[in-house]
Amino acid sequence: MYSRSILTSSLVILVCLSSPIEAQKDSTKNSAKYWSAGSKEIWQTIDGFLNDPNLTSASWGVMVQSMSSGEVLYKRNENKLLNSASLVKLFTTAAALSLLGNDFTYETQIRTTGLLEGATLTGDLIIVGSGDPTISGRLYNNDIFFVFNQWAEKLIDLGIMTITGSLVGDDSAFEQIGLGKGWQWDHLSDWYAAPSGALSLNDNAVDITLFPGEIGFSPEIDLTPLSKYISVINDVVTVSADSTTKIEITRDHGSNIIRLSGRIRQNEQPYTKSVSIESPSEFFIQILSEVLQRRGIRIQGGWKTGSKTGSEINLKGTTLLFKHYSKQLSEIVRLCNKNSYNFYAEQLLKTLGLVDAGFGSTTNGLNVVNQYLAKAQIDPTGLKIVDGSGLSLLNLSSAEQYAKLLRSVFKSDFFQYFFNSLPVAGKDGSLADRLLDASSANNLRGKPGLNEGVRSLAGYLKTADNETLAVVFISNNHLVPFSYIDNIIDKICNRLSILKRKK
Repeated sequence: MYSRSILTSSLVILVCLSSPIEAQKDSTKNSAKYWSAGSKEIWQTIDGFLNDPNLTSASWGVMVQSMSSGEVLYKRNENKLLNSASLVKLFTTAAALSLLGNDFTYETQIRTTGLLEGATLTGDLIIVGSGDPTISGRLYNNDIFFVFNQWAEKLIDLGIMTITGSLVGDDSAFEQIGLGKGWQWDHLSDWYAAPSGALSLNDNAVDITLFPGEIGFSPEIDLTPLSKYISVINDVVTVSADSTTKIEITRDHGSNIIRLSGRIRQNEQPYTKSVSIESPSEFFIQILSEVLQRRGIRIQGGWKTGSKTGSEINLKGTTLLFKHYSKQLSEIVRLCNKNSYNFYAEQLLKTLGLVDAGFGSTTNGLNVVNQYLAKAQIDPTGLKIVDGSGLSLLNLSSAEQYAKLLRSVFKSDFFQYFFNSLPVAGKDGSLADRLLDASSANNLRGKPGLNEGVRSLAGYLKTADNETLAVVFISNNHLVPFSYIDNIIDKICNRLSILKRKK
């Protein structure tokens, strides 16, 4: 998991531990010269970094391997099963590119049970979902309603201004369990733990922005997307400018009641947080209903979904009005890995199950991932993966398994799409703020992972000999801030990037 919420660390620990500062000095100091070394020197150098006395509690799994020859330059506890956090996304996205292909698109169907009589559609309007994660503003210039407004335009072009029946959401392509096994309860209201769904809007989250008001009064609130489906209880108070801002935003489990508490300084900048929602398909259809009605399309029968009614929606005898296609899978995978979006990974996992077995469940999706891993020479019985994103604390995998994955993908016909989806050190995604001026900046392409007591990184790195290496680091059970682990990993990557191997 890589998220904007887990950024706290102990100032006392940071002050006491000097290694991160030394790490930055080391990275810049060595950036302009080559490190000429043989296998023994490489091994000793990496051992020296990992044997940091501040990391005695940590469990490490490490693997450095040449992609061309397969030679292992370094390994430590390479077969030890650890929680790798968001590195699990590499399994999910590689399997998706392999099975579905880079040009795969999601298809959402807009169907009807009725006939068009003048400007009136006598029957229901049915939205048939297939798990498209991109109905949001992420790929449409931050316009959350772009797709819905497109649909409204098409309905108007067809002459439909009144629907006598209901707006119906068919969410039967995916299972109704939207949360993963082993997800922590205290994270479930956060945007990065949003549930999956066959019909999903805005990553199944809402953005809440607070604007300071008069002292002693509640701040104004902006909710995006604004919907009657969401209830907000605002107990935040505006305080004087010499006070501190402390705001807690949570959602009641099993509901869409969002509670705000705490205080905001009068001179504070607008404060924004994203919160997950409950029942994605109902959220989707409710807001679509509101958009259509704002565009002048009346829906006389209200709205409903298969999950809300508890009954299967019969599509026999319905008429297809039009289809909506998502962006291509290569763009979806890029969003998923660059920014470590858990929601995208869970949608992809269930899509694998839907395409392979006709039903989008976690179990079906994991079966496909396991089949792919077996083809990559990774024994699926030798690891434990329970979700698609790595958010679960139940996942267990090893550094060697990720190295095998990286080498298998390196030799595949979809390598470039996978490679382009990885964050670039010092440049973009979840590595944008690391290795900014170091020797491996704009070189290392890797996926970091973060969870409680977990920090990890896996990806590709070129040496000074232009040799491509797979680098995998997994750290569990450390008591230092995750930034300290980052600096250890970054020092090693910097050394490897200036490596010239002795012949």
